[in-house]
Amino acid sequence: MPHASQQSKPSANPAPDPWQRPGRLGRSLLRLAIATTLGVAVLACMEPRILPALALVPLLPLLGLIATGIIWAQSGVFARPILGFATVNAHLALTFDDGPHPIETPAILQLLAAGGHRATFFVIGDRAAAHPELIDLLVANGHTVANHSLHHAPWTPVLPARRLLAELLAANSVLAQCSGRTPRWLRAPVGLISPPVAWAARRANLQLVHWTATARDGVPGADPRRCLARLLPYVHSGAILVLHDGVVGRNESVARQVLPTLLAEMAKRGLTSIGLDSVARQ
Repeated sequence: MPHASQQSKPSANPAPDPWQRPGRLGRSLLRLAIATTLGVAVLACMEPRILPALALVPLLPLLGLIATGIIWAQSGVFARPILGFATVNAHLALTFDDGPHPIETPAILQLLAAGGHRATFFVIGDRAAAHPELIDLLVANGHTVANHSLHHAPWTPVLPARRLLAELLAANSVLAQCSGRTPRWLRAPVGLISPPVAWAARRANLQLVHWTATARDGVPGADPRRCLARLLPYVHSGAILVLHDGVVGRNESVARQVLPTLLAEMAKRGLTSIGLDSVARQ
């Protein structure tokens, strides 16, 4: 019989991480830009006369890199969110933001159920509190409920980190009360990731999730044909696709209009959507 210490020895071949994330180049470039800026500051202290000539050399690239990190999460500047996942099965992950909505969410659930699909719903905390019955409906139909902030404020990326942490934890509490499960996934509002967002997500034990492709359907005047065209090239195994069941400025969500065609294309390619919780269990 093996010794107890042998039994507790970790496996030499741990299970591979299924998640696809940005590379580490973004963070390396940010560190380099910060170091260069600090170097210029030191030179300026030693010789103030050269400051005007050198001030903009590192500052403009640094500001550009910071803007890139906030707007383009795939850069990996501030964090390495999930962009997709590796799978040997014919699975992708449909995700829906900004709900729940009393009309659109149930209608979308019916479309998903017809094809046996499961999705991940990144819900807003205060909307979940207003419609707890919809969260029950999501859970009852086997979908994953995830955190999309408490209020979906456009200034979320620039909130103080501790305030943002409090809001994420409050949203987690609301969703746990409604669903019986504490969320493990976070998509930042509009997908904007800043240092406070990354710090608060870690402290709240939430994994940041971005996407492989987004329909950009969550704005007024979104064209369903263009939204669908943005998704179709990325209908493949392991993709994370974004639509919105929260409605902005229209009576019917774009998601409900494009889903029949999108799901038909998935069926042609033998693909089924699964929730991120199911991906994590694979």
